[in-house]
Amino acid sequence: MKVQIDCYGFEASSTSFQRRKLEAYLVKNDGGIIYECFGNGDPRPIHRIDHDPDECVRVMWAYGRWADAEDLTYIPINETMNIEKED
Repeated sequence: MKVQIDCYGFEASSTSFQRRKLEAYLVKNDGGIIYECFGNGDPRPIHRIDHDPDECVRVMWAYGRWADAEDLTYIPINETMNIEKED
């Protein structure tokens, strides 16, 4: 079943969807790129913070395994994502 989630993993049917911000569970710095995850499940929401070519701070997010954070496909932080959820 597909569900829509926000950058913290809240489903569209939740009262927290796009209304609640969570504190990071884990943070790692990989050569100037900062990764933050929220929760200890796998997969989970992961934020990526880096600098774009104009030196502006860019915040993107993905949903996946923490161990794969560097290889995930990231989208802008204000966009939602459809994921496959087990029943």
